[in-house]
Order: sequence, then C-alpha cells, then structure tokens
Amino acid sequence: MLLKWLVLLVISLSLSCVAEPLRVSLLLTPKQRDSFHHVFEAFTQETGIHIQSIIRNDEDYKIEIEDWLQGGEHSPDVLHWQASERLFQFSRQGLVRPINHIWDELKLSQSFARLQSGVSENGQVYALPFAYYHWGIFYRKSLIEKHGGPQRFWEDFVRQCEKLKQAGITPIGIGTKNYWPAAAWFDHLNLRINDLSFHQQVLRGEVSFYDPRLSQVYEQWASLIKQGFFNADHHDYAWDEILPIFYRERVAFLLLGNFVATKWPAKLEDDIGFMPFPVLYDLPTYEVAPTDVFMIAQRTKKVAQAEVFVKFMARPEVQAQLAEGLGYIPASTLSEVSGNSLVVEGASMLKESIAVSQYFDRDTIPAFERVAVKAFTQFLEDADIARLKRDLEQARQFAFKPSSSLKTTAP
Repeated sequence: MLLKWLVLLVISLSLSCVAEPLRVSLLLTPKQRDSFHHVFEAFTQETGIHIQSIIRNDEDYKIEIEDWLQGGEHSPDVLHWQASERLFQFSRQGLVRPINHIWDELKLSQSFARLQSGVSENGQVYALPFAYYHWGIFYRKSLIEKHGGPQRFWEDFVRQCEKLKQAGITPIGIGTKNYWPAAAWFDHLNLRINDLSFHQQVLRGEVSFYDPRLSQVYEQWASLIKQGFFNADHHDYAWDEILPIFYRERVAFLLLGNFVATKWPAKLEDDIGFMPFPVLYDLPTYEVAPTDVFMIAQRTKKVAQAEVFVKFMARPEVQAQLAEGLGYIPASTLSEVSGNSLVVEGASMLKESIAVSQYFDRDTIPAFERVAVKAFTQFLEDADIARLKRDLEQARQFAFKPSSSLKTTAP
C-alpha cells in the first residue's frame, strides 16, 4: 500500500513540476476566449499543470496546423480541431496519437456514442469530442406564426414557402459569397432522403454523382430554386451579411448552424425560433452537428500531461461549463445542457437523431470541397441538374481518383 502511494506521489510530482507548460492550441473567436480560460484555470489548480494557450482565428489556424503536427520546439502538445475527415487526414499520416486506452479506461463509448464515428477510424480513437453545435432552420416567430407556424414535414414546408412568396416575402435567405453555405442544402436533403452511411460514402468519393439514389436530392432542391424560394442576390452576401434582411422580415427562413446565435441583436433574441430541417420520409433522422475535439500530437514530449488534460476535458461537468460559455452543446450525454432556449431545442433534436454528420466541408477532402461548393452555388442560379451532376462527378474523379469499377459517366 505504501509503495502504491509513493508511486502515485512520484507521478503527481512529475506532472506538476514540468519546466514548460502544456501547449494547447485553440481555434476560436475573441468572445470564446474567456470560456476556455476559466476551464484551464480550474485544470491548473487541480493538477498543477500550467497551460499555454496558442490562439488563432479560423484562417490562420488552418494554415499552421499541419506544420504544428510535424513537430518543433514550440508546437502545441494538444490541438483543438474538428471531427471526421479533417481529423482523419492527419491521423492517417501518423500525426495524431490514438487515445483508445483513455476511451476504455473512462468507459466513454456510451456517453459519446453519437459522436464516436467522427473521432474513430479502423478501430482507433484519435480525439476527444468536447462540444458540438446544431444546424437547422431559424425563423422569426412573429412572422412564421402568422403563416401557419413551423412545419415538420417537407410538403407542408413547401406549401408554406409558396404562401410566403405570395405575401411578398422571400421564403429562404442565404449568402453564398464564400460558397460553403450552399452545401448545407445538399447535406440536409441527402441525409433526409438517404442516410448517414450513404452520405459519408458520397463525401468520401465512393459513389458516382450519377447514382440514382441522389436523384431525389437534386430534384427536390431544384424544385425550390425554380419556384424562386431563394433570394436571387445570394452571391452578394456572406453568410452573416444576409442577417439584416432576415431581421427586417424580407426573408423568412435561414438554414444555418447555431453559431449564428452570437449575431442576434438582443432586442430580437426572444423572437428567433428554431426547427429541424423538414422530414421527407418516415425514416430515422440524421442531423448535421459539427463537433469540436481535442487531439494529442504524436510528436509531443509531454504525453502524460496531455493525457491528464484529455481526461479532465472528458468530465461531464467540465464539458457542461465549457459548452455553456461557447453557446454549444456538450459532447457527453452525461453533461447538463445550457438553459439557452435555442441550445435546448438543438440538444433535444440531436438526442432524437440516430447519428450526426459533420457538415460537407468537414466530411470530405479539400480538393473536392473547393470545387463542389462552387457547383452548388451555381446550382442556386440555374437549377441545372445535368450540369451539377457533371461538375460534381468531374471533381470527384479528379480529387479522389476512383477505381475504374465505379460508374463515372452519365447513364
């Protein structure tokens, strides 16, 4: 017993007396900094391990992360990143340390079951999810209540869009200056018409875009476009530049992630509603919920300290505290969800889903995504299904170089 106590004491001292702090990189906005700061302070007080935060904005982070993972004197030991393909592009190169032993030790499979597919591949777990946020349709309550209230089913939603247009209101607002928002419509329609497994196969380049299972996706989307349900000047706006038009009730619906909630004017917050993307068929639902994770760099020299950090961040109460500050949903199902109404509604929706997708640009490779989002944006202009299929299939062949066994030409 004494020997065991001495061993634990030595381990504790070795962790707390590290000459250099544990370096943790963070991808965040200025408003999110305090949330991490408070959690990191609590970690240091408990463990004696000091944390040096390396903070970057989205664009700079994506430029630096690959160099960081290659190692170097000042590279982070633990990195904030994103689940699914964006994680796996590094784990496949051997740049991320597997954490299966932590996963098993803490019995995380159950509390992270909905998100495990986004952090594990070929039997290895490569990251810890700590928060995620939901996608869906936002609307002004006062406006939509005058026009029948939020609709659960696709046919009812389409009829409501028809009535809104007749009333002089553009049903769906979108800003595509940066292209990526258009992909949300492909994601949601494919998840409603098919399922997550098929959707992931598509985004991994394993399915031809001439596959008949995608026909309904194109046709349903094209129908909305041809009926003039989207704002025609979408290419003039970035995703958040469309918001003032939404506030003035010139557009009724926005398909966005809950990150948009940080933009709501205080005087309108109580009048913003949320609903899941409408259901097309009586099928199990899959939702879009990008997940933030912490991964340990393979080349870190502070493995023990990094693992203590990951275990701390896996605690339900820690995840709850961090997610509340970020305005997100804690990744652990054992965590309490913030009392914010939009977060509560999003958490309820995700609880009813079978599993989640990460969003188009996180679930596929950059070489394909860059071309595909432009093709989707063009589709909002022309609703030309033949052109969209051709552009996406050519991009797939170039980016993924599929085997000859796949059908790559139009039927």
